[in-house]
Order: sequence, then C-alpha cells, then structure tokens
Amino acid sequence: MERPDLGTDIQLQHRLTLGSALQLETVGGDLVTTTGLDNLSQALWLRLGVPRGDLTNLGHPDFGSRLHLLIGRLATPETLALARAYVREALRREPRIAEVSRVDVAVNPVDRGELLIAISLRPVGKADPIDLSLTFALEPGQVEATAHAAAGR
Repeated sequence: MERPDLGTDIQLQHRLTLGSALQLETVGGDLVTTTGLDNLSQALWLRLGVPRGDLTNLGHPDFGSRLHLLIGRLATPETLALARAYVREALRREPRIAEVSRVDVAVNPVDRGELLIAISLRPVGKADPIDLSLTFALEPGQVEATAHAAAGR
C-alpha cells in the first residue's frame, strides 16, 4: 500500500563532510519540524551521510550508506562508480521511495575533493519525481592526480 504521508521530523542543519555535525533548528526556543518532501529530503541526506551499520545498536543495522568508505580516495572514475552504487544501494532501503530514475556523480570542478551527487526519484504516493542534489567531501585537499606530458624528452 502506498503512503502519501512522507512524515514529520525535527529539522536539522547538516552537511555531508568529514567532521560535520548535526544541529537542531530552533525558533524562539522551540524545535522546528519538517514535513512532506522537505522531510524526505532531510531523511535521504541523513541516510546517505550515516555510515551503514552505525545505528545497529539502536535496532537499525541496515540504515545508512557506504559512502564513508570513499573518504580519502582520489576522485577517479572508479570512485565515481562506487559512489553511484553506494547511493543507489542506500536509496533502495528507503521505504518512502517508489522509484529512483537517476543518480549522477561528478567531481566538483571548483573543489576536486568533493563529489556532486544529483538524484531524481519518485516518492511513494506521488506522481511527479523530485530532484535532489548534495555534495560529499572525499577529504579536504585530496585531488585526483593528473598526467602532464614532459616537454623536450
């Protein structure tokens, strides 16, 4: 059965980078909540940012992704392919997703130590797809080695 309700949760500030932290959003001392597609978007960020298995002791052994395994790697075609596979694998475990139609991973041209991830998916109970994008830091200062032809040899 399809659930058109995408849930409600506490709104968080977060980034998928090495050494990041989650912060609660508050207004006037009260916690801010997020619902619907915004909640799904936040849930997907969390699912992709949490190392798979980290919530085993809380009863959620399959929550998370394996993206953390890419930290410290160079942004090579193999790394991009692994990132795509890890994102798809994590999204398959999200019960609020009916279909994932696209996962693109590219190197950020401004910061080659970051991956740009673009996702197109259709939530359960919704007719139209939504697009999400995020960045994932491989490691500060990590860049892909490039070959240069030596002149005069």
